[in-house]
Amino acid sequence: MRALLLATSVMLAAACAGKARRPEGAPSRVVVVGASVVRKPAPRGLVGNVFGEDEPRDVVAREGAEALRSRGYEVVGVELTPGPAPTVEQGAALARKYRADAAVVLVLTRLDLSAVQPLGRAEVQLESMMVGPDGRVLSSGERRSATAQGLYLARTDWRSHVRQAVIQAVRELP
Repeated sequence: MRALLLATSVMLAAACAGKARRPEGAPSRVVVVGASVVRKPAPRGLVGNVFGEDEPRDVVAREGAEALRSRGYEVVGVELTPGPAPTVEQGAALARKYRADAAVVLVLTRLDLSAVQPLGRAEVQLESMMVGPDGRVLSSGERRSATAQGLYLARTDWRSHVRQAVIQAVRELP
């Protein structure tokens, strides 16, 4: 019984230590803006055909909001923008509209699924920006990552690769 309790507490401590929390002094109330210049990939396999309704910007916004919540941010709104990335001024205007401390803009700029079937890998490029309501850029960056997933779902559903890239980009925000 003690061994089970000890093992459970060690796993819980390890899980908590792996999460990046929101640093003190960082904005706490944010609005998430999801955008994509990537077209929706064609469905692959049964999973893609059944659950293939999402647009890339929907996945970016939804997963970005969830990743921010897990880091301790209060997400006060989620916006989707068609077409290119919103400007700094548009991000600041959304932060003011939602009375948020900042707008977190996540833009999917590249999604290469050519190696998904044989290797379970995809290349994802994502731009991120955190803008205050005054128009000041608090953080910006571009992340290019090669995601690897071995499960059948990941080989047939592009969303798992985008999800992984969004989570990695959100970890780098202040």
